Amino acid sequence: MTINDDLFLERYNKLNERQKEAVETIYGPVMVIAGPGTGKTEVLSMRIAYLLRSEAQVQPQEILCLTYTDEATNSMRRR
Repeated sequence: MTINDDLFLERYNKLNERQKEAVETIYGPVMVIAGPGTGKTEVLSMRIAYLLRSEAQVQPQEILCLTYTDEATNSMRRR
């Protein structure tokens, strides 16, 4: 395993079952609606990482991720 694999697994293992379900959905859109501080941004960033790592051969230019706050936007960029 690489450092990136270790980091991915570390973050993935902190997700609850519903969050993991959203992360693991490869085909079709996913809408995450939840209150503040519930891990929405983490789910979005983990889903993108999961898609890029998947055997579905998803390309970065095929991913559209929308967020509605400046804080979430900055957090996505950092992750």
